[in-house]
Amino acid sequence: RKSESLPAARGLIFDRNFHSKEVSIPLVSNSISFDVIVNSSTFKHNRNNIKSFVEYFYSVLGIPRDYYKGILAEPKFSRRIRSRKPIILLRDITREQHERISVFDNLTKKILLVSSPRRIYHLGPALAHVTGYVGKPTKKELNNPEIKPYQLIGKAGLEKQYDNFLRGSDGFRIQKKNSIGLVEDEKIIEDAKMGNNLVLTIDKKMQLSAYKALRRYRGTVIAIKPATGEVLAMVSNPGYDPNVLSGKNRKRRSRHYKDIIKYGGFLNIALQSKFPPASTFKTLVALAALESDHKIDFNAGSRFYCGKSFTLKSTYGSVPDQIFYNWDKKNYGEINLIQAIQHSNSVYFYQLGYKLGSEPILTYSRLFGLDKKTYIDLPGEIEGFVPSSDWKKRVYGNKWFDGDTINLSIGQGFISVTPIGMAMFYMAILNNGKIYQPFVLSEVRDPENDTIIHRTNPRIIRDIPLKASTIASVKKGLRMVVKMGTASSILNKPGLPEISGKTGTAQTRRRGSSSSNHAWFIGYAPSNAPVEEQVLVAVFVEFGVGGAVGAAPIAREIFRVAFPPGSFHNKEDRKVEEAINEELIE
Repeated sequence: RKSESLPAARGLIFDRNFHSKEVSIPLVSNSISFDVIVNSSTFKHNRNNIKSFVEYFYSVLGIPRDYYKGILAEPKFSRRIRSRKPIILLRDITREQHERISVFDNLTKKILLVSSPRRIYHLGPALAHVTGYVGKPTKKELNNPEIKPYQLIGKAGLEKQYDNFLRGSDGFRIQKKNSIGLVEDEKIIEDAKMGNNLVLTIDKKMQLSAYKALRRYRGTVIAIKPATGEVLAMVSNPGYDPNVLSGKNRKRRSRHYKDIIKYGGFLNIALQSKFPPASTFKTLVALAALESDHKIDFNAGSRFYCGKSFTLKSTYGSVPDQIFYNWDKKNYGEINLIQAIQHSNSVYFYQLGYKLGSEPILTYSRLFGLDKKTYIDLPGEIEGFVPSSDWKKRVYGNKWFDGDTINLSIGQGFISVTPIGMAMFYMAILNNGKIYQPFVLSEVRDPENDTIIHRTNPRIIRDIPLKASTIASVKKGLRMVVKMGTASSILNKPGLPEISGKTGTAQTRRRGSSSSNHAWFIGYAPSNAPVEEQVLVAVFVEFGVGGAVGAAPIAREIFRVAFPPGSFHNKEDRKVEEAINEELIE
C-alpha cells in the first residue's frame, strides 16, 4: 500500500462582469493534461528491456528517432532507471490522443497514464502582467512548509500576490498496486479542496482593446475608475505568454524565457518603470500656482507674453544667458493659463515656474505621492522620484539653479514618475483632491457556493485640500486640450464621449530625431458626467514621437470601448438625448 497526496486545483479567475461560476467564462481556468510514462516495473527496471520498448513504442506510433533520441541519451537514461525516476514518453497529451494509443494492446500494458493539472490563461499575453503565471516551486520557495514540490505556485502577477487564496488544500489517498504497478484498490482519506475563485476589477473588453491598441509599441496603458480606484485595464508591452511559461514543453518554455529576458517582457512598465512626465506635469504646476495665488499674485486669467522662447538671464558674468524654446517654436502672444494648458505652451510654464519657484512645485509633487508607491495589489511596484535641492547638492555637488526650475516646470530634468503614479495625480483632480488606492482584486469567492470570502472596498490614501476654483480652472484647461488644443485632431471626433486630458512629449537622452521622445496622454471621459461614471486612461509609449501622435490614438480606442454608441455618454447620443428632452418639455 502506498499513500499519496491529491493536488488541489487552483481557483479560477473572472473579470468584473462575473455573475456565477456556472454561467461566467473565466479569464484563467484549469484543465488536466496527461503524460505517458514507461511502467518500468513490468521490465523489472532492466535497462536494455526498457530501451528496446521505448524504441518499439515510438516505431509503432510512427514517431521519428529525432524526437526521442534525447530520452535514450546516456548516461542520463541509465541514471533515471537506477534512481527509479519515470521515463516520460509523451508529455501533455489529450484524452483523445491517449485513446488512439489505447488501440495498441501490446503498448498499453507497459505504459502508465499520469495526469497533472494545467493552468489555462484565456487572454494569454493580453492579461499577462495582471494574471502572472504559475510554475514549479524553487528550492528557496520550498522552505515554506505549506508548499509542496508537486504543486504549481504563483510566480508573478495576481497568481503570486494571491497565491494563498488560489492554492487550495490538498487531499490524501491510499493505493494498493500489484506487481506490475497497476492499481488494485484505492481509498480516498480526504478530498482535495479547490482554491478560492478571484473576481477582478478588470473589464475584459477594455483589456483586449488596450492590448490591441498598444501591440505595436513599447509602453503601457492603464484604465481606472477614478471614483473608486478599480483598475479596468492594464497592459504593458512587450510582455509574455503565461500559457507557454506554465506549460510542460521545456524547450519551448526555455526559448520563450530567453526572448522575454532579451526584450524586457517581465517588466510591467505601468508599475516598474519611471520616466519624465513631460507636459502632463504642467497640470501640476498650474495647480500648485493656483493654490499659491496669494503668494505670487496669480490666477487662471493671468497673462504672459509667450514668444518662441524664454530667456533666463545669467547672474554670472562668464556664463551666457540660457534660452528655453517652446516645443513648436511658435509665437502665441499674450495668453492665459487655460490657453497655455490648451496649447501646452512651454514658454508660459517657464515663466510661471520661474515666478513660483521650485519648492511649491516639489511640495505638491510629494503631496500627490509622485515619489511614493501607490500600493496597488500587484507585486514589484517601484517609487517615482521627486528631487530636492539637498539631493542635488549631495549627488552633484551643486546647488539648485533657476534653470533646474525651468526644466521642472515642463516635467523635464530630474523628476521621474511611474505611469500609474501620474494617473493617481489626475485622479485627484477628478475627486477634489482625493486619491484612492488602485486595486485589481474585487472579490474572493468560495469555489463551491460562490459565497464572498473577501471584498476589496475603495480606500482613500491621500486627501489634499484644493480650492474649487483651482479644480475648475484646471479641468477647463484639460477640456480645451481635446476641444481645440494639442489632442483635438485625435480625440474631438464624432462617436466619442466628451474627453478631457493632457498630452506630453518627454525628451530622452537618445537625441537626434523626434522618435527619440516618449509620448504621454492622460485623460478622462465623459468630461460632462459625474466622476462615478468617468473612466481615467493613462497611456505611455516609449519613443512614441509625441503625445498627440503616439499616445492619444491609443487612449481613443479605450474610450470607444468604454463608451460605445447608445451609452448616452457618447457626444452624438447626448445630442439626441437633449433633443428628446426638449420635445418632452414642450
